[in-house]
Amino acid sequence: MSTQHIAPTESISIVPPRIAEPEPRMSLDRLRARFARNDGLPFADVLTEPRIREVLDEHGVAYRDRVFTPITTLWGFLSQVLSDDHSCRDAVSRIIAHRAASGLKACSPNPASYCNARARIPTAVLRTLARRTARELQAGAADEWRWNGRSVFIADGSHVSMPDTPENQAAYPQPVVQQPGLGFPLARVAVLLSLATGACHDLAIAPYAGKGTGETTLLRAMYDALSPGDVVLADALFDNYFLACELRERGIDLVARVQAERVESRIVESRPDGDVILWRRPNKPRGMTGEQYRRYPETMLMRQVAVDARGQDNRAERFHVVTTLLDASIDGGQIGDLSERRWSGEVDIRAIKATMQMDVLRCKTPEMVEKEIWTHLLA
Repeated sequence: MSTQHIAPTESISIVPPRIAEPEPRMSLDRLRARFARNDGLPFADVLTEPRIREVLDEHGVAYRDRVFTPITTLWGFLSQVLSDDHSCRDAVSRIIAHRAASGLKACSPNPASYCNARARIPTAVLRTLARRTARELQAGAADEWRWNGRSVFIADGSHVSMPDTPENQAAYPQPVVQQPGLGFPLARVAVLLSLATGACHDLAIAPYAGKGTGETTLLRAMYDALSPGDVVLADALFDNYFLACELRERGIDLVARVQAERVESRIVESRPDGDVILWRRPNKPRGMTGEQYRRYPETMLMRQVAVDARGQDNRAERFHVVTTLLDASIDGGQIGDLSERRWSGEVDIRAIKATMQMDVLRCKTPEMVEKEIWTHLLA
């Protein structure tokens, strides 16, 4: 992606390169299909028994020596979310094939015991395995995959639907614009995706609408997945004074597209590639107490960069990017380039939902829905 540094009254020009189509051997869809074609439990070779047992011990999960141990059940669950069938009966057939290949006696094809065993796996175990796998991928990423030596995480949101059961409707009501009985329960999810690896480092889920269900609120629930020095890359929904303050207190920087003009902000330093602005604390939001409001500083220094972006159709678009990154060694061109890479998060989410067939979930209770989501991400 090429950049051009020009006067602060103008903008930084960014022309996205033509993205080559991925090679077939690297296609997520082909990889999923390869696992799905396996008649047994292919994840037994990549998510080993000792790794699962370690997490089970951490969460104090005790179990008897039976056919559907948490380990075997988890391997079956992972294969189930990848299969074209998605049924519990198909998962049991894979477990039977795995037992036969291991020289063990076949179990009953009735899926009831497997379904009960799947329900007994704590959600915390699935969450820990998924988050730990993401951290291992991040730690093993090449240095050149980092941005100025820092880890960048894309904050973005999406939604998923699920079977229309009373339990799901109570936890994740269908949108109010749909008539009762004609819609499906809908949940909002927010994720933190690594720009380097594409792995999901954390996820928060809430009803699609209502108090406390916005993507910024869900991001706050994922703060613990971030570390000092990380960078959060987000769209205009996250152009939020209070969010920027909270992240900065944790040593985390924010890069977000500007949502609206700053009220009562002023330029304190003009640079060749952007301005340092003094952003005044906005009025107290609804739902925030006066005590909470006064904890935020009255002003905060931010940096604003103007960007001209041109797509492959050569259509120009001008926008601004705001960031807590004030380091002059990171020029505006780098910040503008980073902001343009935010589309990777949207592509990754679409790939996960479409290729993994996660856009419509299949579990009939909220607890199992959450387990199903984490199993998709772990897979």
